[in-house]
Amino acid sequence: MRAIDYVWEGHLARANLELMTGKPDMGKSQIHCCYVACITSGCKWPDGKPGPTPGNVIMVTAEDTRDQIIVPRLVAARANLSRVHFLKLIKEDDKKRTFLLSEDLEVLEQTLHRLGDVALVTLDPITAFMGSNKHFDSHRATDVRSQLTPLQELSERVNVLFSAITHPPKHTTQKAIDQFIGSQAFIAAARVGHVCTEEIQRDENGKPELDEFSQPVTTGFNLFTNARNALRPTMPTLAYTKTGKVVGQDPNNGLDITAARIEWDTTPRSVTADQAVATGAPSRSKRDSPDVKAWLQDVLANGNVPQKKIEEMAEKRNITLDQLKKMKAKLNIESKLIGFGPDGYWVWELPAELPF
Repeated sequence: MRAIDYVWEGHLARANLELMTGKPDMGKSQIHCCYVACITSGCKWPDGKPGPTPGNVIMVTAEDTRDQIIVPRLVAARANLSRVHFLKLIKEDDKKRTFLLSEDLEVLEQTLHRLGDVALVTLDPITAFMGSNKHFDSHRATDVRSQLTPLQELSERVNVLFSAITHPPKHTTQKAIDQFIGSQAFIAAARVGHVCTEEIQRDENGKPELDEFSQPVTTGFNLFTNARNALRPTMPTLAYTKTGKVVGQDPNNGLDITAARIEWDTTPRSVTADQAVATGAPSRSKRDSPDVKAWLQDVLANGNVPQKKIEEMAEKRNITLDQLKKMKAKLNIESKLIGFGPDGYWVWELPAELPF
């Protein structure tokens, strides 16, 4: 037996895979930069826990440019750049290609041994490194396990923490564990799973507050929740906001270089991952069969509403544009143009008498 080798107590541990998910613009990549900063500099973690003994980090990235996005974000997070290393492309037969989990774990392991003292490897996003082979299906458990099981085995063999970012599926439920893309094998392979979501205002009974269109009212903060934890009981929810920070000037033109960064709120949140995800708004599951008529009448009950806003709200309720247009015609809803030229916009309005 041996004790769990935590990097961040309760959240991140060596010899384990952690998975983080959330909708776009939740700041997941910036949270990765927070991980990197704490590990490379030894600074305190967001919950005040002591930082680890500084170690090296390998970042495997696919979406963001290194000089314009990643490095400025690392500087904003106060990472020790001398301990950060990047693995983006693999050289094969004098050609360069994207790193692939199914083919290049041996190269990664050699890199880990060559660098030495590596505490963390980040993968952002993990699906970019699972290939586009027509025989691979991210919704098929056996396919997912075939790539993640060797990754977990590597993390145990070299005693390194792997942290990967993913996205929610297009159709999900209001359960935190269902926010991870593809097959449940993704989150099953990870020992720890975090979900990033907007913080919703709640009444004295803890129920989400909804606006006049039955949409959740947000506080302006995002939540970092612990949806799965196979190492110990789930950890308390943390809150944060995304901000910008000037980290330097471009040597060629003198323009400020601004990077996004995370600012953590020290006020504790009592909401669980499931509670944070269950916003009170309708689920986006395919099983939903929304009452489009009742919803649209309710939206327009107090007067005209901009068409664009109606379409945005309908999408959140899993109402398709086709369903929306058909019900608009059935209810004889009128379209009116407000304003002229580039400032003009269309609104919808209920007729004086409904046809049914």
